[in-house]
Amino acid sequence: MIDKKSKVKFILVFINLLVFSMPVFSQGDGPRAHLPSPKNVWAINPKYLHLDQNLLPNGNILVENADINVDVFPTTLVHTFNIKGKFARVFAMINPGSLTATGNFEASSLQVSKELSASGFSDGFVAFEYGLIGSPALNALEFAKHEPQFSLNGFLRYWYSGTYDSNKLINLGTNRSTFEIGTTMAIPFHKNLTQNATWLEIMPTVQFYTDNNDPARSSRANKVEQKPLFIIENHLTHNLNKKLWVGADLRYQVGGETEADGVSDDNHINILGGGLNLGYQIIAPLSAFVGYDTIIFGDNNARSNMLRVSLVFAYINLKKIKASKTIK
Repeated sequence: MIDKKSKVKFILVFINLLVFSMPVFSQGDGPRAHLPSPKNVWAINPKYLHLDQNLLPNGNILVENADINVDVFPTTLVHTFNIKGKFARVFAMINPGSLTATGNFEASSLQVSKELSASGFSDGFVAFEYGLIGSPALNALEFAKHEPQFSLNGFLRYWYSGTYDSNKLINLGTNRSTFEIGTTMAIPFHKNLTQNATWLEIMPTVQFYTDNNDPARSSRANKVEQKPLFIIENHLTHNLNKKLWVGADLRYQVGGETEADGVSDDNHINILGGGLNLGYQIIAPLSAFVGYDTIIFGDNNARSNMLRVSLVFAYINLKKIKASKTIK
């Protein structure tokens, strides 16, 4: 018989493995961001991202001849709860950072020969996820005994603009809103909790954009519009043991062309990216992981290299768990 202390520790480790990587940036939510989790979990996920690319910091506007280096420190707060017996999860993210950029910013109708810089906040978000299939709202103890199963959740996200100054040619923020809708799917390839977990996550979404009516491009542009962008993000992860896991990513994006006063910028996005991840359980409530992603192929000479370092701390009310009659 497992003693009470060991059961509580097991629950903490198990929860932390599942809520490991929270949504971070429009370059991708990352592995294990949308796996099933118990209700009444709080988690905070600070990250560091370094990006070297010809996409603006939000990751969905291509500037072909630019060289943009971004350093951001997105921090996400996550809470899981119950709505009429179904699993629900909310997210909120702020994204401080800085960037430097050089190149020919043709979208601005200006020739940029000097280095540009910006600091402040990149776009952040609030999001909501709700269980549709295979997503019951379970407490920590029930969840620890629950056999892994396929789950399908609905997903809504609102991206708000970060720091923006129309007098600058480049900004961390976008001066517009983004509405994202889609689903999150988690498919287990292990039959029970005694096995090393293997998960496939699939997340198809579509982003819709409001107009930027004060564009930082040139005095001749009064409005910048952007077509919807379709994204499908995939992650395959496997636990090598109770502390160590590895993962592989694939992420495809298509669409997202911008127009300045109705004139196309010829920056249609058609990108397949991929990467590798390595994660480690430091202590029961604290985990870390590092990942590297790059563009495998893309139209319009799209390129991006991303280094991601993440910490996540997950919390549940241990007093309630210890007081539960089911822990013996």
